[in-house]
Amino acid sequence: MNSILAFVIVLGVLIVVHEFGHFITAKLAGIAVPRFSIGLGPRVWGFRSGETEYVISALPLGGYVKMAGMGEDEALETLEGGKSDLEVPPERRFESKAVATRAAVISAGVVMNFVFAIIAYSGLAYDRSWIPLIGGVREDSPAQEAGVQAGDLITAVDDQEIDMWLEFAGYVSQRPGETVTLRVLRDGQEVELQSRIERAVTVVDSVSGDSIVHGQIGVYRDTINVRRALGLGGSLAAGTRQTFGITGLILEFLGQLITGQASARDVGGPILIGQLSGQAARAGAAALLNFMAFLSVNLAVLNLLPIPILDGGHLVFLAVEAVRGRALSLQTRARLSQVGFILILAIMVWAITSDVLRATGN
Repeated sequence: MNSILAFVIVLGVLIVVHEFGHFITAKLAGIAVPRFSIGLGPRVWGFRSGETEYVISALPLGGYVKMAGMGEDEALETLEGGKSDLEVPPERRFESKAVATRAAVISAGVVMNFVFAIIAYSGLAYDRSWIPLIGGVREDSPAQEAGVQAGDLITAVDDQEIDMWLEFAGYVSQRPGETVTLRVLRDGQEVELQSRIERAVTVVDSVSGDSIVHGQIGVYRDTINVRRALGLGGSLAAGTRQTFGITGLILEFLGQLITGQASARDVGGPILIGQLSGQAARAGAAALLNFMAFLSVNLAVLNLLPIPILDGGHLVFLAVEAVRGRALSLQTRARLSQVGFILILAIMVWAITSDVLRATGN
């Protein structure tokens, strides 16, 4: 799959996930939804079902759910590709709902991105949580020399407890040339074996161009008697931990950008995302899902930034309304939304420029 197609698929799926959160909560809250758009700007294609027009718009830079009584100012109408002529009773307008209800609708897109990431990471954790059961041993390998046999269950390496095959493989991979102590369960008895780790074939990293040497001892996972180390509950816990761990890393990076500890040149834009999407797609379905989950967390965090036109900006408007007892004027929101739109465009230009400079080695 080429990078452009992979980028379109990845971004399209995550936009649908995000906007579906807004859409379903708006409907549940009784808010009229004239338009559900993938992309921004003029309508390219679409159809109407009930009161809602479902469209694909010209600019593949995001998407939106058009709710009656929200974003009626000129700036947002331009961004969203025009006004809707749907007649909506006052009680079905966004502005008529309680602040808490509106906050829930606005937050739902971000919540859906987090939920998508948790489900994806949980599924990957479950799928990859094979127990470290040896299915075969390569002839003349370090494992054969050490006495490892098919049917052995690895329980520890160098006194480090092992529950999953990936833990075992990762530990060995990082120690080419070393000797390790394997503790295995064989016929109900624990046996300790000493195995050297051979240096595997050098692999060239397609991204950095660096040479990488992996360690291996010459064993294969049992694919016939497949058993999982993690059940559904354990996988869900692992997926949740990974999602919030990545969230913390993103927040840390944003903090470093603000304090100058990280360079703005490290920010990736659509070109880099397209390249990584293509690489992930070529690596297989699991790698692509892993990348989509990672990108979904990024979109969730970035959408919470307090920039007008983003979800975080709308939540700030609602917080101000809750404190003041009345909403900001339409003119104030319009001006702030215009500033937010310009800021988002500036960030996009900077990210694309960084991508180009990175690609050219400057």
